[in-house]
Amino acid sequence: MMRMPADWWDAPTAVVCSLSRGPQSARAARRLTRNTLRDWGLAFLAEDAEAIVGEFVANAVTHAAALELSRKQAADGLGLRLLRRTGEVICAVLDSSDDAPVLKAPGSAEECGRGLQMVDALSDVWGWSPVAGRGKAVWAILFCA
Repeated sequence: MMRMPADWWDAPTAVVCSLSRGPQSARAARRLTRNTLRDWGLAFLAEDAEAIVGEFVANAVTHAAALELSRKQAADGLGLRLLRRTGEVICAVLDSSDDAPVLKAPGSAEECGRGLQMVDALSDVWGWSPVAGRGKAVWAILFCA
């Protein structure tokens, strides 16, 4: 697994967007991702980045709801981070769950469980990092050089 610099998601150069736990949050995250990449002159990465971000947000919303029910507490802290570095773009979604994402190999009859396979195929590298006191960040890197 690739090590990420500590706390990069709080870098002042990161594009930051808080998200709700509602169904509209994935749409808002995809739109911000598309517009940001276009502004950065990286529109050719937008489709893949939107799909990755949409999957990360959908997973976070689903798992945050499960966390809220199981712990009987509000699962907040959902947010999108985009960071452009030399030769790469990092897309991350932060959520309040400490549970690691799991890349599954679902059976052909299963209706879900393929999202991280898609992320794995579209990104150059992906992973997750704990965020002290706030849950985790699930991130993907797209090379642009």
